[in-house]
Amino acid sequence: MPETALAPRLIPLRRRSTGVEMALDPALEIGVGGEARVLGIRWDPGLVAKLYHRPTLEHARKLALMMETPPTLPAGASIAWPLDLLTDPRGVRFAGFLMPRAEGPRVFEFYNPVSRRRTAPLFDWARLHRVGANLAAAFDALHAAGYVVGDVNESNILVHPADASVTLVDADSMQVRGHGPRELYRSKVGKAEFTPPELQGTHFADVDRAAEHDRFGLAVLLFLLLMEGTHPFAARYPDGVEVPPVEERIGGGMFPHARPGDDCRPPRMAPPFFSLAPAVQALFMRAFAQGHADPAARPTAAEWAAALAQAEAQLATCAANPRHRHAPHVDFCPWCHRTRVLQGRDPFPATVDLARVHDAPPLRRPVAGPPRPGHLPASAPVRPVSAWGPPPAPAVPQPVQPSPVSLWASQALGRTRAALPAWARPALGPDALANPLVWMPPAALTCLFGATGGLRVLGMMVFFLALRRAFRLNTVRLRPVTFGWIAAFLLAWALAWGAFAGASAQLSGSVDPPFEVTPPLTAPLPPPLEPVTATHSPVTVSEPVLPPGAPAVNHWQPPQLHDQNDLEDAARDAYPPELREQGIGGEVVLRVTMDEDGYIDPASVSVVRAAHTRLGFAAADIIRGMGRNYYPARVGGWPVSSTVDITFHFDPEA
Repeated sequence: MPETALAPRLIPLRRRSTGVEMALDPALEIGVGGEARVLGIRWDPGLVAKLYHRPTLEHARKLALMMETPPTLPAGASIAWPLDLLTDPRGVRFAGFLMPRAEGPRVFEFYNPVSRRRTAPLFDWARLHRVGANLAAAFDALHAAGYVVGDVNESNILVHPADASVTLVDADSMQVRGHGPRELYRSKVGKAEFTPPELQGTHFADVDRAAEHDRFGLAVLLFLLLMEGTHPFAARYPDGVEVPPVEERIGGGMFPHARPGDDCRPPRMAPPFFSLAPAVQALFMRAFAQGHADPAARPTAAEWAAALAQAEAQLATCAANPRHRHAPHVDFCPWCHRTRVLQGRDPFPATVDLARVHDAPPLRRPVAGPPRPGHLPASAPVRPVSAWGPPPAPAVPQPVQPSPVSLWASQALGRTRAALPAWARPALGPDALANPLVWMPPAALTCLFGATGGLRVLGMMVFFLALRRAFRLNTVRLRPVTFGWIAAFLLAWALAWGAFAGASAQLSGSVDPPFEVTPPLTAPLPPPLEPVTATHSPVTVSEPVLPPGAPAVNHWQPPQLHDQNDLEDAARDAYPPELREQGIGGEVVLRVTMDEDGYIDPASVSVVRAAHTRLGFAAADIIRGMGRNYYPARVGGWPVSSTVDITFHFDPEA
């Protein structure tokens, strides 16, 4: 006898409100969970039936209360709310309920930048603000009606890509309060990532939830939306420190943005917290810092809805990419900066084609299988149910968080660009001063020709950083503005070096200084010394410290002044007026220690002799405030540290 496929038996049910009998086809199963399964209805595609594996009277009473007092939702928000109870054909045994069908991407597919580029490539930061405002408005409507969401998580919220409207699903898991004082149907499930600190580690079936608990989970969802999927309690710790699990971080109040002096710091990949609108920053601080000890301090859903709507209305638009919207108090575009940090992967690309350039293909091909459950508002157009679940959301790459110096430079560059006319702004764009090719030629010339000491080290550092950045970025381009800046920097380098060389030649001539610089205080130089290893400790000229490989010679060259006029002006200004009027003057001899770069150690200044005590103090103040006004002493042409006497002459008639 040949085998024949047996058709599945239909499930006979009855609608409690109308008494109409219906038969559901198990082949139309949309999804199944640990508590129930969801079936489609062939003759009404806008509805679905949720049938419990083990229906109870508690389920039936809770759903009846929900249908009795549904919440009034604002525009942009909807909930897959129970519409009718389902019983067996005799109307005796409760089986499940009917609700509107909802289908669409989950909210985590929008705050994850990789999945967002696939799900809604043109979804920008302004629309994420709108999603947050709609979500907060839905929570506010539920709280106003006396409901508590309880099981707040990223899988129970759908987002419409076209208008940023939100739909809450799994409404039967919410906490519902009945008519009597003790009639309460709790929310028995929850996720640790969205659970407030006071409920961490508790058994949800034994806890009465409150709106303050929902406010914490709502704040976590909004933080994920606006911060590219970074959890508010995600943190990085010093090497060797074990990172505690998220439950401990939430329970300990380890919100990294409220702990600036702590080892708990934000992840390197996370967008900067200051990029949020100031009012939104303040609400997050209340939710996660003040609200840790005082749950009542957490912002209400209505406060979130108003703040996010206002922040969206005030967003500025980037001149380089209209999809880059940012808070107006930030002087630069943080998304352009983030694109460079992500090596060209734009969080909000300008076109659909650009959204798919840098994204790798899915890790696995979708496999045929049962569809997933989903819910849409009844008024929304019906969409075909997918034949498979969505591929897992890939992890976001974690680039290095920009340093404070980098952020300061970006802000300064943004302010400068904003002050320029539109035709001149490309001169300060990524292909100009931010292009590492601009800085490499002058840095290389500084290293190769003429530079000594600290200037050579600075040139080498600039060249190394520019070369490293050029290798890391794949967006370095040669454009006319790049050549223009290279030429300008080379010309400035040539002029600066020519002026420096001319000043050096003038100072090397036989010009009598206005103040005497005596030979070193120590005995005459001993016979030629063998070269010794350089050290940073001050030494006298009698024991010169020569660079490795320098010839051992016995030729002393005293320190030379940079600018004689400056020292003369300083002496005239420091001359005590009452001593000048009384005709008191004379000679002051100071003993100082000068390093091989010509810097005078202020702590080493001492008065050897002075014609008057106040003249000695005046001369010492001059020397201490000079900084580097001398070329250092030299032995055989090599700069050395030295201890010398500097003589001042105070003439009341001058």
